Amino acid sequence: MGGFQTDRSRYPTHSAHVKSARDHVRRVATHWCLPVDVIDDLALMASELATNVVLHVGPSNGQEFGIMLHLSPDSVRLEVRDSGPGKLSVQDPPPGETQGRGLLLVDALADVWGITAHVLGKTVFAEIDLMKSTPVHRKGVTRV
Repeated sequence: MGGFQTDRSRYPTHSAHVKSARDHVRRVATHWCLPVDVIDDLALMASELATNVVLHVGPSNGQEFGIMLHLSPDSVRLEVRDSGPGKLSVQDPPPGETQGRGLLLVDALADVWGITAHVLGKTVFAEIDLMKSTPVHRKGVTRV
């Protein structure tokens, strides 16, 4: 890990590009020598947030979504920006429901997360504090 670094990428708002976005986040985080648990969490959050864009914004009018990663000595921040309308909220889906858990996962994995509204669209951000990145000290999904 080092000083301050930023990576930006853009993808068509189509389900076929969710994997590309997730894989790109994984490659960048690996290149930055982040801990494996942080890389896994970033990739999962990127996948969930990109899927939200695809499901709720859709591929109309050639829209794209952007993924930004910002590395500082103390944290890594993932941002997913789209140009679609609407507000996001954490859902509480019933057992057996196959959708609606994306922001629950982000909430469990990120140390801080939120939504910034823009004139056109929004940015969902999630930060992981690298100073407490070990699974023992971080909230998140327990790996078995």
